[in-house]
Amino acid sequence: MRKALLAVLFSMAIPACSSGGSQGAPTATIGPVRGAEGAEEAASVDRVLAGLDGVMGDLQRILVKERRITTEVADRLQSIYTGPELLNQIDAFRADVANGLVGYRNPPGDRVTTVSRLITVSPICVFVEVSRDYGPIAEGPPPSSPSSLYVVLVTKSEADDPRQLNPTPWAMLYDGVQADGSEPEDVCR
Repeated sequence: MRKALLAVLFSMAIPACSSGGSQGAPTATIGPVRGAEGAEEAASVDRVLAGLDGVMGDLQRILVKERRITTEVADRLQSIYTGPELLNQIDAFRADVANGLVGYRNPPGDRVTTVSRLITVSPICVFVEVSRDYGPIAEGPPPSSPSSLYVVLVTKSEADDPRQLNPTPWAMLYDGVQADGSEPEDVCR
């Protein structure tokens, strides 16, 4: 089953413009990245995250240039976030604009998100613990980041990304950390 999941993840890590998600086998809990197979799965998820980080970098460059949330910024946010996380991200960017985009490089680069632990992986939902480097975005010393961030990826629908701005078939349903620092609920199970 792990080889089948790896094949699905790898095929989805390649830039694609597929719509909907493939229904697949039940989720598998993977755990810490160990061994060649775990490393291959993590590398596949890393490629997806790099694609999403690229779209985030594009929207942040537009945001810094325009100094407001434009339609282009909103379209890119919608292409990589879904559900309540989309609303959380819009609120966060509104606050950044209201604060004068203090701390942003001009122009910002792309943040770098890396898998540190695979928690649950399936063809339609991936839950991972990640680390994130904000140095390419931040002016001056990079902001401190919690040691553990979590990302939940779900297959995106065509309606999520009608302009096909996101080169992956995934969107983030969750991106961050709980207020108390605990691991969020595993919605992929």
